[in-house]
Amino acid sequence: MKTKTFKKTNPKLETNSDIVELNHLWHRLDSKGLFQKHKADLSFRLPGKGSFLLIHRGEGKQTKVETTEYFIENPTSFLKLNSIPEETLAIIRFHASFYSLRPDVGAIVCFQPVWSSLLKTLDHPLPLVFDEQCRQLGAPVEILTKRIDGSMEEGSIVQSGANAFLQENGVVITSVTRDKAIYNCELIEKCSKAYLLAHSTGSPIRRIPWWVRLIAKSRLKKDEKKASAAYLRGETPTGFKAY
Repeated sequence: MKTKTFKKTNPKLETNSDIVELNHLWHRLDSKGLFQKHKADLSFRLPGKGSFLLIHRGEGKQTKVETTEYFIENPTSFLKLNSIPEETLAIIRFHASFYSLRPDVGAIVCFQPVWSSLLKTLDHPLPLVFDEQCRQLGAPVEILTKRIDGSMEEGSIVQSGANAFLQENGVVITSVTRDKAIYNCELIEKCSKAYLLAHSTGSPIRRIPWWVRLIAKSRLKKDEKKASAAYLRGETPTGFKAY
């Protein structure tokens, strides 16, 4: 009986290619003016490694951009906690806990775009009023709840399958793959601008019919289930349709 042979790979080389992609997508968002001079974070799940790459920039355009790999489970266990600012530790714990709670998520972006950041001024979550918003973001945009150490609290909002959330300093965007998360960053800004301008007129705004929302959400959940299974196998999920 023949035995299967597997080609050995160099984990360090794989991580290097991930860093190149991480920087490419970071600059893509930055070049579109979505980061401005504010704090921003972008992270990728590394399939099969139980870890993620995190790129972070503090306040100010000239602030140094740092990229580091962390474990999803106990991400700060090997760090010298006394030498790292609590704010940085909170960011690390947030990304790690999100990946732990949402096994379908392949990328997370935390940023403060012009229009989406204004959603917190509303007295209600951003409703589902656009087709692609229903299909890709999945639910009204609500505020995430965090523990005092910065990690995510398990709850219906994060477990709803949604891919767009508010936090105290801006917006959190996720998706099943890296590219789709980047598209979702652009999508939330377009949806927010259109909705806020329409809302400012005081005129009624029609929402997407319930049956359209149901179909869109079922397709999104199907994508997320497929992604969860792929990441569990240590693989990058593929085969998703572009926007």
